[in-house]
Amino acid sequence: MGFGKRQRRFVGFLILTLLILGGLVLDWRLVSRAITYPEAPIMAIDWYRPQAVVSGQPSSPLPTTSTSPPERLAKALQQVSAYAQERNSTGLIVMHRGEIVLEEYWQGYDANSVFNAMSMSKTLAGLLVGVAIAEGAINSIDDPVVEYIPEWRQDSRAEITVGDLLYMQSGLRNERETDTPFSDLVQMYIGSDVARTALNIPSVVPSGQVFDYNNVNTQVLAIVLQRATGIPYADYLSTRLWQPLGAADASVWLDRPQGTAKAFCCFFGTLRDWTRVGQMLLNQGRVGQTPIISANWIQQMLRPSPGEPTFGAHIWVKARTAEYPNVDQAATEAFLADDTFYLDGRDLQRVYVIPSEGLVIARMGEWPDTWDDSILPNLLVEALRGS
Repeated sequence: MGFGKRQRRFVGFLILTLLILGGLVLDWRLVSRAITYPEAPIMAIDWYRPQAVVSGQPSSPLPTTSTSPPERLAKALQQVSAYAQERNSTGLIVMHRGEIVLEEYWQGYDANSVFNAMSMSKTLAGLLVGVAIAEGAINSIDDPVVEYIPEWRQDSRAEITVGDLLYMQSGLRNERETDTPFSDLVQMYIGSDVARTALNIPSVVPSGQVFDYNNVNTQVLAIVLQRATGIPYADYLSTRLWQPLGAADASVWLDRPQGTAKAFCCFFGTLRDWTRVGQMLLNQGRVGQTPIISANWIQQMLRPSPGEPTFGAHIWVKARTAEYPNVDQAATEAFLADDTFYLDGRDLQRVYVIPSEGLVIARMGEWPDTWDDSILPNLLVEALRGS
């Protein structure tokens, strides 16, 4: 998520608001971040300050195939490469049956380049909830959130469960405006106190009734994780997921020095390491023969939300075609492989996972003029099934 094309309008409104408010002290970080927001926010990593290191534990490189693919697959790989390159991509990896069969970078980027995964970061929080349940820090997804956030005990938010947050059905207010400095989205994204903002967002409809993709759900999950485990979010992510994956060091954006991680939006790692995430999901939570996430939890995440068939527990489980009016359309056709699921980040950060074909497809880059989520997976699946 972010501002993008509406930045100038937002900055103008912000300056006008500052003039009107006169001597009222506002969040100087919010003002500075609004004025300097980058035109290309995915690769402008240095703009996101401060950051907390998510320590990795680099292992052996991802294996690369030593044989030429069959002709149909080779042609499909050429097609997906061309499709990605023509649409403002900076990197693309395809793994088939545990080996890289395509790895390409453009626009001066390479395998060591770090990018902002945007909302793909949400899936990391979803995975960590499963870890916390396995460790006993959280009892189950049916836990009322007030067990960890007692501040909500005196109002309707007391009915919200951990599962409601995971499935985006909490009923919390969802302000997406970027032309006012006072909207929840702006305050969470570029403000200096993301926890205070998230915990002050009220409920507007009863929980468990309406699907509403909302950044605050993930941020509250991160607060629950930190309070339940007693471990800072970046450290928990490092020790429970990133190091076991064999990934290199990464980082998360903090709202202020020694502050709170913005878990809903801003995780910085390489395309190869996001491919590791996809391969782990394909392998039902295992890295090699070592389980790092419960297979039962992976299956839980992939069950469609009660209120939206395209969305699971912080992961997308169907192509968002026109037949699903409650979500933004991103594909013209359904996925050919029914078991396809994917991680989705703003400006088309993607990790597609297709277990039945042993495929992981990872793309990074800035926003393209056109993109169809069905193209890359379906080209490759069609080639494999025709081979």
